[in-house]
Amino acid sequence: MMAVGSVDAYFCDAYADLVSRSIRAKEKDPTAKIGSKIGNLKLSVTTLLEAPEDGWRWRNAARDLVEKQSVLSIEEIKNLFNQFFPEGRKLFTAATIGDWITHPDAKTRMFGITRTDFKKLSNQQRGHAKDEARKKFNSLFDKHFQRRHDCIHNCDRPKQALRPIGSGQTSKAIDDMKFLIERCHEAFLDEFARYLQRCGFESVTRNAVGAPALK
Repeated sequence: MMAVGSVDAYFCDAYADLVSRSIRAKEKDPTAKIGSKIGNLKLSVTTLLEAPEDGWRWRNAARDLVEKQSVLSIEEIKNLFNQFFPEGRKLFTAATIGDWITHPDAKTRMFGITRTDFKKLSNQQRGHAKDEARKKFNSLFDKHFQRRHDCIHNCDRPKQALRPIGSGQTSKAIDDMKFLIERCHEAFLDEFARYLQRCGFESVTRNAVGAPALK
């Protein structure tokens, strides 16, 4: 439960971080255009007034938006974060899942195919394999997230009997959570500066809000 809970905490914090940096960039350069999802956010006036007079007020306000809801859903993660990615590089799509399949830390249980077998496929075959791998990955995490829900709300009794759990199963679940967070974190680091650049922010502004340097 703690490992899955860490996923919720991470994505809440990551969302607040990216939103607050985007708003701070807009403060510094009003001529640039931030995305409509951020521009139309309804932030708490009370939080803004009570927070410190620096970037933390935006971070606190953004966090208020998500901390009362669960981010334990692949669809919700996509909804919150894919606004920072252009078409062709959005998270959890067939276009980007190939790099995750071939990552050294990837496990067959995550995607239903080994790195070696995937690399042997033709381009046409890879298209189908990536779509199936994406479905497999989403399903795996749906089960992890549902298990935590059952533990908290139903004493781990989705039907009647207690469900078994062992150290091996727990270790695999923790590895899965780590993989999800690390791959997304890498993607955020790679993409956020590009997002700000697409919005029209110059390097001086990007650096001022702590965006990673463009590669």
